[in-house]
Amino acid sequence: MEVIERYLDQVLRYTFLSKREKSEWREEMAAHLHSSTDHYRNQGYSEEQAIERSIQQFGSISELRRTVTQETYGFNMRTILGCALASFILFIVSVVGGLVANQYGVHNRYIEIMPIVLITVSALSICIIFTRKRVDRLCLLSLPLLFALGYLQAYFQILVDFWGEGLSFTMFEKLFFSGSYDISGRIEVMLIGDLFLFTQAIIIFAISKNRYMSILPFVFSTMYTLVHMMMFTLYYAFFTSKQFSSSVTQGYGVFLDGNMQRLMEMGLNLVIGALVLVLLMLWGKWSGKRKLNFA
Repeated sequence: MEVIERYLDQVLRYTFLSKREKSEWREEMAAHLHSSTDHYRNQGYSEEQAIERSIQQFGSISELRRTVTQETYGFNMRTILGCALASFILFIVSVVGGLVANQYGVHNRYIEIMPIVLITVSALSICIIFTRKRVDRLCLLSLPLLFALGYLQAYFQILVDFWGEGLSFTMFEKLFFSGSYDISGRIEVMLIGDLFLFTQAIIIFAISKNRYMSILPFVFSTMYTLVHMMMFTLYYAFFTSKQFSSSVTQGYGVFLDGNMQRLMEMGLNLVIGALVLVLLMLWGKWSGKRKLNFA
């Protein structure tokens, strides 16, 4: 029966299923194959012939792999990975295309936003691989929400500054558009931003009960900051401040001074995200013990 085991290994390879899911699929398919092998053996076939006919009847490896991933994820794995890869390639193309367009005097808000949209689609596609429930995927769609509000304000000035004159910044623009601004390392601004992310993380956990899903707001925040730093660093590296005109950057000096703040922001995001994960894991253990005590 080693032939059947090797066959099932190939079917389940590159499916990104969890160990439990692979075990369940293996058990179900193995039971069917062994039953089919016994059937052919009773008809007079040899052991090898019975196994061979059972595998041929069961289906090709590629077909079964598509079936397994389709029923597990609701999507074909090739579709998910294809979307993630295509979006990432288009992200690179959009960044390079923006540099080329700027060289010919064309630069606008859409050129700056497009890479962000594409990297978001790519990241969300990858996240789908690690989700199963519909509620988890609905939570995924909420991840870019706070940042989208920042882009609406920074590029289209749709939101208004209602925070007051005390801190003198537009809330979503400064907190969730972290690619351009130097706010002189004001730790309170970063903490306010992380408070929003923490609140979003708790809401996601309350809805999905998935602790790994809950820390994704901090992961996405770090991703957006890295992408912005890369994009604008390339723009300023290839063009002087006179040639490069952005809807949101305030000049090369301000951008460069803001890099230290952005590094601090990413570090703070990762630390708080890790703390949130630890707290949710401790909460899971405590609630599990509590249920056992009541039982």
